[in-house]
Amino acid sequence: MPAGDRGRDHGAVAEPPVSDEPSEDTAPAKAPGAVARLRTRGQGLADQATSWVDERRGEVVPVDLAVDFYERDRDSFAAVLGAAIALRLFLFFVPCVLVVTALLMLFVGHDGVKSLADNAGVTGSLATQVDQATTASTTTTFGLLVAGVWLTVWAGRSLTKVLAACSAGAWRLGGRRGRPTLRMAGAVTTMTFILVLTAALLNRVKDNQGIAVITTSWMLAIVVYAVGWFLVTATLPRGTSDPGALLPGAVLVGASLAGLQWFMQYYLPSRLDHVTALAGSVGASVAALGYMFLIGRVMASSLILDAAVFDRIGSISELVFALPVLNRIPRRFPSVARYFDLDRGDAPGDAVAVDDDGAAPAPPPAPAD
Repeated sequence: MPAGDRGRDHGAVAEPPVSDEPSEDTAPAKAPGAVARLRTRGQGLADQATSWVDERRGEVVPVDLAVDFYERDRDSFAAVLGAAIALRLFLFFVPCVLVVTALLMLFVGHDGVKSLADNAGVTGSLATQVDQATTASTTTTFGLLVAGVWLTVWAGRSLTKVLAACSAGAWRLGGRRGRPTLRMAGAVTTMTFILVLTAALLNRVKDNQGIAVITTSWMLAIVVYAVGWFLVTATLPRGTSDPGALLPGAVLVGASLAGLQWFMQYYLPSRLDHVTALAGSVGASVAALGYMFLIGRVMASSLILDAAVFDRIGSISELVFALPVLNRIPRRFPSVARYFDLDRGDAPGDAVAVDDDGAAPAPPPAPAD
């Protein structure tokens, strides 16, 4: 071989041997499994739904209101607070019944309590327990009354703390604004007594009246529950002094509690008899606790609904005082404007100046230089 060829062979780079087996870099990737494909598809659908909601929030008011309600519900931990409200309602209900029973024993005696229990439809083991409890002496009854009143005040104050914290969180207020007061505790106590008495009255009507009276009683129950909850929320901390902002939550609570009462009195008893035969007292306890939890959740949601509707849509008071005749009242009576929070956004204490057609007047022209 010539010397030149040997030099070129010596300086050439040797090529690696070619293998027929595929390397790890060139191996085909494995297809994703069924779970991975479902996860990817679900994430894509969730992203599309989120984008759609973000685009519609500025265009469709109900969508914006629903998203704001969800965000407030999540940020204020309304599900946890609803469970806390349910527990305190249950703790409040027990001494409340004790107080009512003790008062009846003191004023109407053993025979009167037994007659009331029979008329209210109390039967079975509960009727036996009521009959045994009413045989106590006057001294014992008075002691039960004092203990029941003390426990009712304690449970009412504990319930008020949770309601105040839930309201402050719904309106996105500071923690200091969520402190309970005696006025709040009194309103919560009154509301609970109204619920108990209304439930007893509806039970009495159900057993002795016809369908027309029953239907009327449910409409009355909605009004009573709504008014009672309106009075309670009027004492809780909120971001406005306008009482009209509390109407959406009051309507929600009134309709929901009346519906739950109908469910507990008409639909559940027949189902509960079958469940109690299988599970004993556990079924009745689960039903009672579930009923309390639903009430607590509705109450917490109503506070969030009030705040969301007021911030996104406004109050019904603004619509009322925008009418042609009523729009002059805030201008002539500044106290009315302050009470209904019609002057928010202006300087404190100044009334809103509105024209006869309900529109705010144009600002005065700037002075010429």
